This record gives sequence, structure tokens and C-alpha cells, in this order.
Amino acid sequence: MRSQKVDQRAARVIHRTMILNELRRHGPMSRTQLAQRTQLSTAAVSFVTADLIAEALLVEQSQQASRGRAVPLDVNYAGHFAVGLKVMETRLEAVLTDLSLRTLAETTVEYADHTPQSVTAAAARATTKLLAQAGLGRERLGGVGLGLAGNIDPRSGLCVNSFRLGWHNVPITALISEATGVPVWADNDVNAFATAERLLGRGKHARDFLVVTVGRGIGSGLVLGGELYRGGRGGAGELGHLLSEPGGRVCECGKRGCLEAYASEPSLAQQLAESGEGLHGAADFAALVEAGHPGALALVTDAGTRLGRALAQAANLLDPELIIVGGEGVRLDEALFAPARAALTAHLHAPGARSSLPVLVEPWGDDAWACGAAGLVVEQFFGDREQAHAAGSGVPM
Repeated sequence: MRSQKVDQRAARVIHRTMILNELRRHGPMSRTQLAQRTQLSTAAVSFVTADLIAEALLVEQSQQASRGRAVPLDVNYAGHFAVGLKVMETRLEAVLTDLSLRTLAETTVEYADHTPQSVTAAAARATTKLLAQAGLGRERLGGVGLGLAGNIDPRSGLCVNSFRLGWHNVPITALISEATGVPVWADNDVNAFATAERLLGRGKHARDFLVVTVGRGIGSGLVLGGELYRGGRGGAGELGHLLSEPGGRVCECGKRGCLEAYASEPSLAQQLAESGEGLHGAADFAALVEAGHPGALALVTDAGTRLGRALAQAANLLDPELIIVGGEGVRLDEALFAPARAALTAHLHAPGARSSLPVLVEPWGDDAWACGAAGLVVEQFFGDREQAHAAGSGVPM
């Protein structure tokens, strides 16, 4: 009897996931259309969609219900909300979004240090402030998503290692959940951004794609077979630490010659400063590039070429359908991306790849990292294979 109940729960989770994701990817459709697309029985579709409507996850578009026409269903993106937090060295960027990742409120909380205790207190203050700005209670808040640089174990919520923050084996989700009173999910910030692109961005119709971020560092998220690929120890996607120059410049990680030591925004600014140019950081460097400064243009051309070669290596290995590029570095525009595309094209190996591998540059706003982190919460509503496995194992949902 218990086995039958577990099987029924597993089937229910799978059916919910199928229906929600059909609507997420393809937009409103009727129950009959859902049955056809998912190959579920009309009875199963009716049963599951009734539950989802009751949970405010689906909504009927009743304006088309007259004259016997089937009533389309759609995801109720405004039915639940998520907080997204991007942890930085001196501040916490925070947003409140709906399930479409539309920003409803945003704030920044600064701290004197980035100890786990300071970040936890800032997360609690940010969550309270965002809900107050939007006039919402916690009953409709699905949880908090946390994005930070480093190696994160998303199952346990443990920050295994973050060079940038100086954290080692920090149970950050447990700390923030206790402080906020809601569930918390954490991942590497680039993985969080890739998750948001997979769910609701330019990658939602692709099964295999690469997300690359250029800015404070250079990172990548791999979506393979429709799922985020983290590797055997959670460290997949370290594009910025591919070797670009044997024995070259020292990288933040302590090794020499990494791509990040040549193509990240801080490294570009540092290289120009070493030539005697007075700079105050990455924004100054970007301004010089826009103004046509010869030294800055030479450095960004070299950086773009190195980035393009690294992308070609990744593409030759993985054969993605597309590459999505984001991060603060997109402000360098074609000064960076023209040489990057040229190097990528020159080094691609697969037949036909030169003409069929789109590189999409994502417009980047101040809230982009935090919105990506909110995607970790949205992912819980749409379900995934791990949730189906948990249901099959009898784990409460």
C-alpha cells in the first residue's frame, strides 16, 4: 500500500512539472491541448490543473470562455514571489520578483565586512524591506535565492569555498533561513544566472547551451540536456580559469596565466594602470574604451581574442546550441565582442558550427545578478528531476 502511495505521489509531481513547463515554454493553452502535448489523459490533466489553480500557480483566462470555447490556462506568474540576493564584498544587492522574474522592488544593503553573520543580518533586513516596499506579506513569498562567487553545494546549502569572500564550509542557507523564516536556496552566482536563463530567458527552448559572464571575474554555466551541469564536485564551468598564457599573469585564484587574469574587468584596468594610466577601477577603463583610448582598446581587443578562443574550446568540447553572454563587462560592447566572435569563428571545429552558433549578448542592469538568484526560488515552483526523485523516495514535498 505504501509503495502505491509513493508511486502516486511521484506521478503527481511529474505531471505537475510537465504541465507547468509546457505552459512556461509555450504560453497559454487549453486542457485539451495540454493533454495532447503531454500525452496525459484528460482526467489527469483536469485533476492536476485543479490543484495548481487552487495553489495559485495556474490561472484561467476566462475572457475566452464564452460561446463554448475552451478556456486557456496560463502560469499565474503573479501568484507567488521570490527574493533574490547577490552577495558581494561590500554589499548585498536584493530584488523581489514574481515568478516571471519581473522586478517588483529592489534594494542594496551595505556591510562593514562580509562575514557570514553580517551577510545573514543584511539578508534579513533586505527581505523585510523588499516586502514592505511591495506591500506584501510573507505568506506569498516562496523563499530566498542566494547567488555568490565560489563553489556552492546546492543540495546542502553549504558554501564549500569562496576565494572572494574568504568563506570555507559555511552553512549559509541554514543561517539565512533561520533569520528570515522562509526556505533559502543557494548556488554559484553564474549557475543561478544560467538557471534563470534556462527557465525564463533566451535559453528556455534550448537543451544545450552555455552561459558566460564577464565582469568582476569570468564564469560560465553549462546547461546540458535541459539541466544545469555542475560536475562531479560542483566545480564545472570555470571558464575563467582555463589556461590562456602559460606562466603568465597571476590570477585571483593564485595560479598563473588564467583567462580571468587577462580578460576580467579588474585585470584590464590593472594592466592599463601598470602602463602609467591613472585609473579608479573598471568603470574608468570602460569610459576610456568608449572614448577610443589606444591603450585601452589594445587591451580589450586582446581580451576579446582570448575570450573567443576559450569559447571555441568549450564549444568544440560541448557543441552547444547557443552561447549567452552577460555580466557587467557587456558595457565594453563590440570593442570586446567583435574580436571575441572573430576568434570563436576562427577556432570552431565542428562542421557548420561557424555559421550556426549564435552568441547572444544579454542586456545587463544593476539587478541582473539578484534576479538570477531569484531564479533559484522560481525553479522550485516549476519542479525538476530531483523533485520527482524525492517524491519517489517518499520525501515530503
